[in-house]
Amino acid sequence: MDSQDVCFMLDIGKRTLQSYRERGIIPFSSVGGKYFYKEADVAAYLESKTKRKKA
Repeated sequence: MDSQDVCFMLDIGKRTLQSYRERGIIPFSSVGGKYFYKEADVAAYLESKTKRKKA
């Protein structure tokens, strides 16, 4: 996934995503100055932020 896909999926801006990269919140790869993210890593981040309803 590229940065635009991740921003859309997480409903965040490019600057917020840059901050996540700098803080090591979401793993990424850089190729030719463009950032890429594994879908599984983004899904894991979303899962970690999901609040569970207590039974």
